[in-house]
Amino acid sequence: MARKLSILKCLILCCIVYALGVTFMLGFYSLSAVNINSCPCPETIINKHVQSRSHLADQSAAEPRKDNFSKGDNTSWDQHKLGVIVPFRDRIEELVQFVPYIHSYFSRKKVRHKIYVINQMDNFRFNRAYLINVGFQLSYNECDYIAMHDVDLLPLNMNLNYSYPDKGPFHVSAPGLHPVYNYPTFIGGILLINNKHFEMINGMSNRYWGWGREDDELHVRLKKAGLTVLRPNNITTGKQTFKHVHNTRNKPRDNKRYFDQSSKTSRMDRETGLKTAKYDMISTSSLVIDGAPAEFINVKLYCDIQKTPWCLKPQDHHLVSKSTMVVPKPLPQGKEPPKKD
Repeated sequence: MARKLSILKCLILCCIVYALGVTFMLGFYSLSAVNINSCPCPETIINKHVQSRSHLADQSAAEPRKDNFSKGDNTSWDQHKLGVIVPFRDRIEELVQFVPYIHSYFSRKKVRHKIYVINQMDNFRFNRAYLINVGFQLSYNECDYIAMHDVDLLPLNMNLNYSYPDKGPFHVSAPGLHPVYNYPTFIGGILLINNKHFEMINGMSNRYWGWGREDDELHVRLKKAGLTVLRPNNITTGKQTFKHVHNTRNKPRDNKRYFDQSSKTSRMDRETGLKTAKYDMISTSSLVIDGAPAEFINVKLYCDIQKTPWCLKPQDHHLVSKSTMVVPKPLPQGKEPPKKD
């Protein structure tokens, strides 16, 4: 089993190295032309090796047939359907743990669900909120509410509520339960919101390139719309409620601020959001990991470098006038940044 897991990791890493190598050699500015289907390890080979693993998912739980997730197929399940939106880039090790684990978790709770892994393939900095907007668009016709779900956060307590949030957004990973963040207005990690409310606030801002603060801007949007964020009130496991699998030493957060990013993202964004979240879909694949289905969708996001030059990675800053460059400042971890209306 250990040998098969090692082979799987090697194959996946080969795909990534191959894709990045081809892009570099051809001198492309964008990585959008490279996708999971162009790598030398076919999807069928990936699935064959991934499906052979069984130690990450709880095999004692009875897994329903895939068609049980269709509304009305199984009346013992919740009639609502959850779209699990996973903003993703370069987190393969977390993903192969997350998909089978969360599928098993929801199956035991009888929550109808579909996992959407939205993989950012362009060469801009990571944009979690933008990817969530894209995921919402893709899940809209099949699901009536979504979970904005970090790939490195696994729920351990079966009493957590993932049901349809009809009264308002529900913050599953509330302050006091999240392993890292605990400031009062924190709503990151895992947030449930129904389709009507997400459309009401025009989704999330697309301006937050790099890591952090997009959920703080979302909190302002929800408040302005008169929506109250609800949180668990019967969970006693505290910081042991979730397993945090992110390795900050090997994969540090890109939380630096460039150009005038700090000042431009300190107020509520009234210009961008769900309605302006344009993207190119490069490819889509239906993956199965340890019997758990997931849609893996490669997308390319758009950035106007005149309006938000901080979408560029440092090595591409020469594309913008150096006169606007400022010294980057790390975002304090676990603290609430200032936010103005």
